[in-house]
Amino acid sequence: MFEFIIILSNEVKQMLNEKELKAYANLMSSRLLKDPGVLVQIGALERAKLLFALSCEGQIKAFDQQNTVHVLGNAQGLLIGYSSNLLPEEQLLEVLKQASAKLMEVASEDELLFIQNRALEVNKITAHDWYKNYYAGEIYHLFVVAIDNSLKGTGALRNLLMPVIKQCEEKKIPIILQTHNPDNVPIYQHYGFKLIESHFSEEINLFCFCMARG
Repeated sequence: MFEFIIILSNEVKQMLNEKELKAYANLMSSRLLKDPGVLVQIGALERAKLLFALSCEGQIKAFDQQNTVHVLGNAQGLLIGYSSNLLPEEQLLEVLKQASAKLMEVASEDELLFIQNRALEVNKITAHDWYKNYYAGEIYHLFVVAIDNSLKGTGALRNLLMPVIKQCEEKKIPIILQTHNPDNVPIYQHYGFKLIESHFSEEINLFCFCMARG
């Protein structure tokens, strides 16, 4: 993130202020804008950078209100993750709706139509409930991990992941994630994640890797 507290309970933490929100949104958008899944959905748009930044800001703000955003100080790292017991599907849908509000306000009708159509294509290989074929009960969903590029090789990723891994091990909660970037697969495997499923779309030339630990 180090002020880093993983919250798998209803403990309340102080939310990010507006300046911090902007800083972490900038980190998230700058690190993930080149993600294959993001490029497929908005890469062809002229205002892709702006729209994705708004999307990141909305996601961080909405999830922060649920106590599921954890950070490294000075906008050096960000993790969004949540327990399925604390953020069940119905509540998650409401959070995602809140997260998209700013984007919906700013994007044009043509931009929204493009994003929605591309998202439908991506969703053909991205089943968000895929883990239910393997796990029953509570899971921890690792949703977003982003660290400043200057921290590569410094152990920052370990600092982000290990508190999550440790607490989930103690509570015997499996951790699941999905990534569209094949470069991420060996990185997560290094931390004990296993590749459970992989899917590929020839139409949009995109992979989806489903991984789990525990």
